[in-house]
Amino acid sequence: MKSLVQVVLLCILCGAANGVPTKVAYTPEIVPTRVEGRITQTTVALEQPRCVFDSIETSCTTCKIWLIVANSTGVTRFDQMKNDFLNTSALSYKDAFTGPNGFYFTVKTERDFYVCPPTATPNEILALRVGSEVPCKTPNCNVPLPTGGTFRMKYVLVDPDLTTPNIVAETEYTQVIQLRSATDPNSIDTNPGRRTGGMIVITVILAILLFLLLAMFAAMLAFACCRKFDQPDFSVPQTTSGSLRKYHTHSLHNPSGAIAQKANM
Repeated sequence: MKSLVQVVLLCILCGAANGVPTKVAYTPEIVPTRVEGRITQTTVALEQPRCVFDSIETSCTTCKIWLIVANSTGVTRFDQMKNDFLNTSALSYKDAFTGPNGFYFTVKTERDFYVCPPTATPNEILALRVGSEVPCKTPNCNVPLPTGGTFRMKYVLVDPDLTTPNIVAETEYTQVIQLRSATDPNSIDTNPGRRTGGMIVITVILAILLFLLLAMFAAMLAFACCRKFDQPDFSVPQTTSGSLRKYHTHSLHNPSGAIAQKANM
């Protein structure tokens, strides 16, 4: 076992000396399904490469982590070019898919940003949104991806101080990622003669409910009008028991209770 480890380390050292990037046994993946918008028409949410390059070229304090975005042509093209010096600024999104390369460098990140976190938060998802930078202001910006395109992606560790092969380590490629495509408005069927059975049932139910609502409204209106015509034009005076007082006309009132007699003429 010890000899096997020594052979592997020797191969890695020889490969690094010959300018061959160190292959890291890590495959970038899309974030879990519970995250909304994992794949859209122009973006992809990848897991961040935490701890991936911690043990590679530890003495390289200026090394940067880049993301490679490639189509089917770019995967082969990058593998042909990675053992030479690559100018990351020249390999930008601008002509990546219109020229012969088919790939570009983007999302340059300091190596220390992706070191292993000291403590992991439960259920925490650290995502890298590919294609989210709008507006694009730099040659290697994280530009939105072409709608409906097919891509594969990988992380690479680049030493900017090298003028010889400057890619010192790389991960595996992702699986093929298919972006979503927008529905062509011209393909939407607007012919009412092709409605499904479910649509017809829903339309009938809504029509019945509308009819019942109008019938109830008409009945309430008729009832209110009938009550109005049944009422008399004049209100009946109300008599309240115990609320009236007894009054006497003073000119006819005799304190003695008898009517005064006329004087004899």
